[in-house]
Amino acid sequence: MLAEPDRSMSSIAKQLGISRSTLYKALPELVPPKLAEDRLAAQTAALPADTRPDPPTVHQYDTLLSSTSTT
Repeated sequence: MLAEPDRSMSSIAKQLGISRSTLYKALPELVPPKLAEDRLAAQTAALPADTRPDPPTVHQYDTLLSSTSTT
């Protein structure tokens, strides 16, 4: 059932007569490693692109910090 993309975790848990949390706890043992890897890759690929700006660099401040002021 886990390999069927149209199945929800809720419907699988209901059919098995267990709670979703129980199903999620058992999930690492139930999902074959290759399937888990493929699912993760698909979910990662579906994420939106990171549009955050690059972190600021501090190189421009290095000269200010290393210079000594004689005032």
